[in-house]
Amino acid sequence: MVLTMFLMLKNTKVLYFNLPDFTVEVLREDLLPYFLRANIRRSASMKDIMYNVQTVKSYLSSRMLSLSRDHAKKIYAAFQIPQVDSIDNRVNICIKCKGVSIQDSYWVQEENEPDKWEAINIRQNKLKDIIDLSLGGFSPTITTSVICPELTTKGLFRKGWVRMGDILYLLKSDKTSDCVNTKMEVLASEILECFEDKIDCVTYVSDIKNMMDGEGQVSICKNFVGENYSFVEAWEVMDYCRRLDINYREYCMSQWGAEFAGIPVLDYIIVNTDRHTQNYGFMMNNDTGKIERLAPLFDFNCALVADYFAHDARDTLSQMFNTAETLRELAYQYKEFASIRFNEDKFMKVVGRNKKYKFIFEKVYERIQELGLA
Repeated sequence: MVLTMFLMLKNTKVLYFNLPDFTVEVLREDLLPYFLRANIRRSASMKDIMYNVQTVKSYLSSRMLSLSRDHAKKIYAAFQIPQVDSIDNRVNICIKCKGVSIQDSYWVQEENEPDKWEAINIRQNKLKDIIDLSLGGFSPTITTSVICPELTTKGLFRKGWVRMGDILYLLKSDKTSDCVNTKMEVLASEILECFEDKIDCVTYVSDIKNMMDGEGQVSICKNFVGENYSFVEAWEVMDYCRRLDINYREYCMSQWGAEFAGIPVLDYIIVNTDRHTQNYGFMMNNDTGKIERLAPLFDFNCALVADYFAHDARDTLSQMFNTAETLRELAYQYKEFASIRFNEDKFMKVVGRNKKYKFIFEKVYERIQELGLA
């Protein structure tokens, strides 16, 4: 059994580790994942050695699919993986599947392994397509290739990746009888297109797909991560800033100002109750390790759901900063710094295409007016 491993960024070794021997060595601090950056201790004390080992385990574990996700147990079964949601089990899975992910260019390489990034990059090579299992819930069949995006795709909703031509698409659905979350994700995407001078937003469209429990609606979006940049989740940067005693909000505002300020404003307009710190983030240059821009906003399948069920969610806690602030409070706090413009003509066209949701548009328009955008 190979015990010596390297954490790679494409073909660059950034970290050496041998967990059974309690050895961790930083090779490129400037290219480490933000989870590990400024988080590996240099002293030789047993306390710090153990801390480093646990930190690396936590990082590897965080890359893996949680058993809490819909159909996750069937995915584990297809790869003959023990269904034990422990850190050590998740670490073993990560090493087994090389930790490759759609969202970034990090992976785990065994010492003396001949594989290069180009051979295992799942954005460029043929995917092991298990969409019928991961999205539709059909019974698993044994599969041997563990270089598969399903093992490192996060979130709790049903989802799966497919390649159409040269482009990767993520398909998502939900367990509600009327696919409410999925329909609202597509509708929220249409509404967000009615705003200008804002952060980029991922576009979602809908389709119908066969599921174990009958036909169901799915939302479809393009993968937004390419070869030059990696997606970094907000919580990683938050923790990095905390370690260096940097004010996270001030840092984001100093770098991206109006664009960043627009996030809580838009989330309030579409009552997105799920903008937690894994559901937004940043794009890191793979060559320099520097964050250069905000990632597009994505994941709207909890947006508008409160309006759909006639529930007033304006004072629902925002999860954007892990604070006690509500969606409304954050929107008011940041609206003066945003430069968002509302295109009412576009909005009315969306209303016209979705007349059965008139009651939702009325609530959305009320919030737009409340914020002084119309």
